[in-house]
Amino acid sequence: MKIKDLFTAPQVAKICSMDLKTIHNWVNRGEINFFRTPGRHLRFKREHVIEFLEKFNYPIPRELLSPRSKVLVLDSDQEKLNPIKIALSESADVLTFSDTFEAMLNIGKENPSLVLLNSKTDIDILRVVKKIANHEKNISIVMYGTANESDASFLDAGAHKCLKTQEPDHIALEAIKTLKIFRKSA
Repeated sequence: MKIKDLFTAPQVAKICSMDLKTIHNWVNRGEINFFRTPGRHLRFKREHVIEFLEKFNYPIPRELLSPRSKVLVLDSDQEKLNPIKIALSESADVLTFSDTFEAMLNIGKENPSLVLLNSKTDIDILRVVKKIANHEKNISIVMYGTANESDASFLDAGAHKCLKTQEPDHIALEAIKTLKIFRKSA
């Protein structure tokens, strides 16, 4: 489910536990960003409502906040999973798997935004990439530990990005960049 991005004046009044006239007063004083529809009705973007609430120390309702992205990491080397999870956990909910079958089941169940795969694993990783890309169009796939950053076999199979690195902090940084790009295009 997509979080609501636009709100009417009555909805903002309800969020702030205020009278509708108060919202109109805030608009007239320039306290809250808004725009008008062709019919001259007020509309407020989610990020502007959050900005307003923060500015005036109102509590931010949970339904206004973006849900954290989910990242699934598959690496047959269990020791690599924890450092990647730690590096990414501040920015996303991270699910780690060393078992391919379990990871594939959880992709369908958890619906992650991003799947990170170690290319130097003891499984048929190319087949895994193809399966994910063919069945889950809304998931970005990033390979790490590739021979080069334009590894054609992985990109042809459906991966969105290839990283030469095995360094957890660098993998996490690239994953965060990919999540931001992927969110904007969704």
